[in-house]
Amino acid sequence: MSYRVTRRLLQRPEPESRAMTFLADLFWSLFFLLRGTVDALLRRHRRSYVTSIDIRAPRAIVWQASSANKIVFEGPPRMEIETALRPGTSDVYEGTVSYGEMVVPMAYRQIESRPQEALLIEVLKEGSAPSIALGRDYFVGCKFEDKSDSTVLTTVHELTHDNFLGRVLIPLGARHNGRRLRDHCEALAGAPARPTSKIFSALLTGALTYASFIYLFDWMFAAMLLVLLLIHEAGHAVAMRWVGLPVQGIYFIPFFGGVAVSAAPHRSEAERGFVALMGPGFSLITTGAFVFAAALSGEPLFQHLALVSAILNGINLAPVLPLDGGHVLDSALSSSDPDIVAIINMLALILGVGASVYLEWYVLTALLVLTAPMLLRSGKTKRRAEPITPSGRNWLVAGYLATLAFYIAVVAHYMA
Repeated sequence: MSYRVTRRLLQRPEPESRAMTFLADLFWSLFFLLRGTVDALLRRHRRSYVTSIDIRAPRAIVWQASSANKIVFEGPPRMEIETALRPGTSDVYEGTVSYGEMVVPMAYRQIESRPQEALLIEVLKEGSAPSIALGRDYFVGCKFEDKSDSTVLTTVHELTHDNFLGRVLIPLGARHNGRRLRDHCEALAGAPARPTSKIFSALLTGALTYASFIYLFDWMFAAMLLVLLLIHEAGHAVAMRWVGLPVQGIYFIPFFGGVAVSAAPHRSEAERGFVALMGPGFSLITTGAFVFAAALSGEPLFQHLALVSAILNGINLAPVLPLDGGHVLDSALSSSDPDIVAIINMLALILGVGASVYLEWYVLTALLVLTAPMLLRSGKTKRRAEPITPSGRNWLVAGYLATLAFYIAVVAHYMA
């Protein structure tokens, strides 16, 4: 095992708490973003990231899962890794990583393997998608240690960065995938499920988001915005249940908005497009009710609610990923030529970044820039879900245009 990676493994931090909360994830996301920015400004390209996690399973189970050539992590979203020896080699493995509806190639070289003790691999650029090989000279080392009734897994990612995106995605991905591996191994070992609370997560993230909105606006407008976001995300959740998908929960994102998360991947592109459209679609009911109440009473509050709801949902229908309109467009184009889809996504991304800069919505600008490499490859990524049918596409596009037209009409009416 290389000296630098071994040294980082020996300098193991304390295992992360069993009670992983959204607050911790938010803190680390901001920390990685800040550290990545500082590293980029200082032109510090070589970095190593250490994570450590306590797994309530025997070391043999953790080793078997970590070194397996095929493993499936249930969602959300579902993740599957499958590799095999490259023909004509004895240490190079190649295969695919399936993440939700995306399937990307990966390749790595196994440098050292000490069963139930340590593992060292090199992620190869040749044969790996850019979203996998997020840098050069990329090494991943793992160490397995016993701790009373559990196993401590310490992982080091060390690489030379080629772009800013990897500075954030590598450490965040290591934390997230570590929890996936932990849950998988604990399920195999028969350990009791870790308690989770959807309501607590929604309340916590909602409180943080409300505080961020108060920083940007006054308290009353912040409360109004949070309620409208909840209605919007409830539409996604209702649509998930309608098509038979389990709902993982609704979470809010400070300074940005919210997200409804499914506990299973979409089975078809029509299903994905419908769930995406139902956020703004469900809000048609409340927005229409606000318009009706404003017309009857002349109350400025109802007019304000209708206008803000129309603007919020109308913007979300912009045809650029990761907004709902982008998912609708991507689903509608799922049967089209991948090169055409890639070009359309690129044009939509350019327009989205330009519009967000012009309107000074810099949080959206940052999100689009950070996700740009993934979005531009989305059209050329192999899809696991069933492509949409022509009739399904027509219904989806018709629903999208009708919903967008309604919101444009409401904004035009109250802004006139």
